[in-house]
Amino acid sequence: MQARDLLQRKYIVYGLSIVMSRGLELAVMFFAAKYLAKAVYGDLEFYKKLLELGGVLLSFGFPTMILTYTRSRASKVYMLLFASVFVVIFSLVLWPVLRIWGWEHLWLSFLFYALFFTGGIYPVYVLVRKGSDAASVYKITVSVLFYGGVWWYIVHSPAPSEAFVRTAKWLVVPGMAIMVWEWMRFGVIWRHFRRYARLFLRLLYGSFTVVLSSFSNMMFLYTDIFIIKWMSEKASLEIADYGFSLNVANILMLIPLTLVQADIEKIKREKSYFGIIRKKILVLALAGALVLIPAYYLLTHRYYVRYDNTFGLFLVIMIAKLFQSQSVLYGAGILISKKYNVNLFINLFMIVLNVVLSYSLYKIWGLYGVATASALSLAVRYGLLVYAYHHWTRRT
Repeated sequence: MQARDLLQRKYIVYGLSIVMSRGLELAVMFFAAKYLAKAVYGDLEFYKKLLELGGVLLSFGFPTMILTYTRSRASKVYMLLFASVFVVIFSLVLWPVLRIWGWEHLWLSFLFYALFFTGGIYPVYVLVRKGSDAASVYKITVSVLFYGGVWWYIVHSPAPSEAFVRTAKWLVVPGMAIMVWEWMRFGVIWRHFRRYARLFLRLLYGSFTVVLSSFSNMMFLYTDIFIIKWMSEKASLEIADYGFSLNVANILMLIPLTLVQADIEKIKREKSYFGIIRKKILVLALAGALVLIPAYYLLTHRYYVRYDNTFGLFLVIMIAKLFQSQSVLYGAGILISKKYNVNLFINLFMIVLNVVLSYSLYKIWGLYGVATASALSLAVRYGLLVYAYHHWTRRT
C-alpha cells in the first residue's frame, strides 16, 4: 500500500472537516477543563454525553438508513422528508417522559442533535446526496456556530455546565429553515410522495432495529460515564478525569470515520474494496496511537497538571479505542448488507456485558475498572462483528 492511497484528496477534504469539528470540540473542552472548576467541568461532560445519547435515540436509526440504504436522488430527498417529520412527532411523544425526569428543558437540544448535528439526519443526507465536499462545508459551518456558542455560554453564562444544552436549543430554528428550503427546492411530487411513503413505512422496522442497535451501541460506549455518575461518591470529579482522557483518546476515531464515510458509496458498490479500506484503517490507527500516547503525557504533565494522574487510565482507554477503530468498518458492512437483526443482537448483548463488567470492575478498581471493562467489551464486540460479517453478510 502506497502513501498516496492513504492521502487521497477526498480523505483530506472530508477528514479536515471532521478534524475541524472534533478539533473545535476538543478546543472548547480543553478550555473548559482549564477555565472551570473540576466538578463543573464534570457536569459539562455529563450533559454533553446525555445530549449525544438522546440524539441517537430520537433520530430513530434514520441516519444509518440514509447512509446505507438510499441510492437514487429521489429516495434520499424523500427519506429526509419522512424521517425528519417522524423525528419531530417522536420528540413530541417523548416530551412527557422528559418532563417526568425533569429534563423537559433538553427537548429542543435533543432535536438539534438528532436532526442537524454530527451523526444526525441532515448532515448524513448532505453526505450521500451532495458528496463529501458539501458535507465538509456543512460540518465546518455548523461546528463553528455550535462550538462558538458553547464557548460563549461557558464564559458568560451563570450555568456553564449547560453550555451544550443552551447552544443546541438556539440552533434548531435556522436548521429547520434550511431543511424546509431543501424540500421546496427539490419539489415534492404527489405520486412519488405516495410511493416513497409506502417504502418508508416498510423501512420502519429496519429503522426500529437500527435505533435500538445504535442506542445500545452509544449506551454501551457511554456506560462508563453513567456508571460513574450512579456509583461514585464524587461523580463530577471522576467524570472530569475520565472524560478528559476519553476526549483525547477519541481523536483516534477520526481515522475510521473519515475513511468509511468518505468512501461509503464505493463500499456499497464494490465488495472487494472492503479489504483495502480495512488495511488503511489499521495502518493509520496504529500510527495515530503512537502519536497520541506521548502527546497526552506531555499535555497532562505540562499544561493540564490537574489531570496528571490520568496517564495510566488513558493507556487503558487507548487500547479500547484501537479495538473500536477496527469495528467501524465491519459495523458498516453489516448494515450495508441489511443484516439489521444481527447488528441489533450484537449491540444488545454488548451493552448487557458492558454494564455487568463496568459495575463489577468499578467496585474493585474504580476508574481503571470502568476503562478495563470498556477495553474488554470492545475487544469482544470487534470479534463478534468480524465473525458476523464473514459468516452472515457473505450469504446475501
